[in-house]
Amino acid sequence: FQIGRSTESPIDFVVTDTVPGSQSNSDTQSVQSTISRFACRIICERNPPFTARIYAAGFDSSKNIFLGEKAAKWKTSDGQMDGLTTNGVLVMHPRNGFTEDSKPGVWREISVCGNVFSLRETRSAQQRGKMV
Repeated sequence: FQIGRSTESPIDFVVTDTVPGSQSNSDTQSVQSTISRFACRIICERNPPFTARIYAAGFDSSKNIFLGEKAAKWKTSDGQMDGLTTNGVLVMHPRNGFTEDSKPGVWREISVCGNVFSLRETRSAQQRGKMV
């Protein structure tokens, strides 16, 4: 599934920001979105072991990864390119799992290659966090 703020056909789920206190769409028109046009892709296995993987960034019509020019990018030790979306793709796994006793966990950032990092100093910083 491709997720992002774009309404173009490659997007399966369109997500938008919510602005505290806004009463209508006209209240949110002037606010810069914090959600990338092609934020992330989630791939789910339908057969055991039923894994789900999340990858930051979007994919163009040729299925190549697409990142904005301001996005942080780097080459990994094995020569692959990896990177973070401009605004970041953040995930949090609740402590105690998904139960009535759940408590917020630690927020992490997902890279294009699906690696997990601690949060950057700011959401759009060029320096990635530490790999977790």
